[in-house]
Amino acid sequence: MRPPRFTAFVAFGLVAGLALVNSADAGKPSGGGTSTDTGGTGSTTNDSTTSPLGSATISFLQGKLNTRVGGGECAHMATEALRAAGGEFVPSDLGADSPSSGDYVWGDLVTEISYANKKWTDSNPSTPSQPGDIIQYGSGTKIGTASYSSKHTSVVSTVDSTKKRPTNVYQQNFGGVRTVKTATIDVTKLTAGWIRIYRPRTRLDATNKWKITVVNNASTSQGYTIMVGTSTVSTVSLTAANTAGSFKVQTVTTSGTVPCLVLSNGQSFYLTNAKGLEIYSPDGSTVAVRQLSQ
Repeated sequence: MRPPRFTAFVAFGLVAGLALVNSADAGKPSGGGTSTDTGGTGSTTNDSTTSPLGSATISFLQGKLNTRVGGGECAHMATEALRAAGGEFVPSDLGADSPSSGDYVWGDLVTEISYANKKWTDSNPSTPSQPGDIIQYGSGTKIGTASYSSKHTSVVSTVDSTKKRPTNVYQQNFGGVRTVKTATIDVTKLTAGWIRIYRPRTRLDATNKWKITVVNNASTSQGYTIMVGTSTVSTVSLTAANTAGSFKVQTVTTSGTVPCLVLSNGQSFYLTNAKGLEIYSPDGSTVAVRQLSQ
């Protein structure tokens, strides 16, 4: 069972003449599934039909193969890929879950492929998918021998050169594997449920607005506070590394002062828009915070 798409903490205040708004989105939790073969076939195309945002998304994920991204959930992988690539990654900026809670929206809908009443349907067959598009899977979806008992997210890596539908994906937290892997996919073999393919949007940045992610890679749960000057905007608790609750997406808006993340031990780091922060243990006992390289 997946918890809701995000929990939100919103604070409004007036401190030293600064209007403050903060929202914290829990990292989208993922489902999982099992597979012996996703049944991908056909020739593929890649960068020649990929947008700059799609290319950057693929480049990020290719560099993360066999490593854990975020807290190890499938949606954490997609969120971090979009953030690093310059895409919109904050759930509240992407729109409400659809069609149901936990069915994440990742941008503009390219198509929905579904199977119902013994009929396979592609809602928009003339619109091609592209590398870097994001696939959201509904619960109970089955594609070939891959079964998605819970909701799932993956990122398109290649598409068929003729039908322009995904043939390979990047995914995380599938079959109990909480690192980034590639897998083949043949959407024509969807025999239950549905998938939605989304085209990510370029991120819209604004002055004095910081969109960030925070991951706890320490072996124990950790807390932090977002501060603007001497004012506390929010306090967040993260579970231990490699768990659904170890990852957060946050937006902080001020009237000019740069926000700061402060750990319970007093260590701090000033925020930079669209960057990821990592809480980690440099020596196995103390904790610190640093900015991720991507």
